[in-house]
Amino acid sequence: MKSSDYLEKSSTYSRKELQQLFRITDATINTGVFQPKGHSSIWLFVTKNKTPDRTAYNDDFDGQILNFEGQLEGRTDNKIINHLSDGNELLVFYRDRKNEYSNYAFKYLGKFLYVSHSGDKPKRFVLYSTYSD
Repeated sequence: MKSSDYLEKSSTYSRKELQQLFRITDATINTGVFQPKGHSSIWLFVTKNKTPDRTAYNDDFDGQILNFEGQLEGRTDNKIINHLSDGNELLVFYRDRKNEYSNYAFKYLGKFLYVSHSGDKPKRFVLYSTYSD
C-alpha cells in the first residue's frame, strides 16, 4: 500500500489525524522517521525550528530540495538511503515550527527522492521533491 494514494499534497495533517486515517496504533509515529505497517511508504516528519526541549537538528526546505539531519543513532538512515531499492516511497510532512498549524499538524509536501548524504550521527540528507508547483 502506498500512503501517497490517500493523501493530498499541500494539505495539513496532524499525527493524530494520520493515525485515524490509516488506523495506526504504533507509537513510533511520534518519531521523525516512520513506516506504517503494511505500507510501502516512509514518512518523514520535519520541523525546521525546534522547541528548546528537542534535539536541534539542522533542517531546511527551499521549495524543491530538503536538507535534513537523520536521527542521532542512525537506526533509520538505511530506510531513507535505500528507499527506492526497497520499493518504498519517501513522503515528507514539514512545518516551520511546532505550532504553525492547528493541532500541531504538518504540511504534506508529497513524494521525495534520496539524492545524497554526508557525515554520520547524524547523517545529513539531501532529498529532492518529485512534485513541482
